[in-house]
Amino acid sequence: MPFARPSKRTAFIASTALSLILLPISAQASCSLKQTACEASCKVRYFDDSFGKMGCMTKCAAERAACSTKEGASKAAEKTKDLLDD
Repeated sequence: MPFARPSKRTAFIASTALSLILLPISAQASCSLKQTACEASCKVRYFDDSFGKMGCMTKCAAERAACSTKEGASKAAEKTKDLLDD
């Protein structure tokens, strides 16, 4: 029996359900894990659209950069506060 390719609607529903299930986990995850989950979602959502997939993965990379910057700024602020308290 040949493997049937899922329709876009089925793939969208499956990726949305997976995203909702993993939401509490990804809310506490590191920037790297969030990017990996985002890219996996792109691969499912745009499995037959290479330009859509590239655009989605670019968005994931931009979100990773913003997340890393935010974490770095937060750590820098904590260290600065610690230095000022000493």
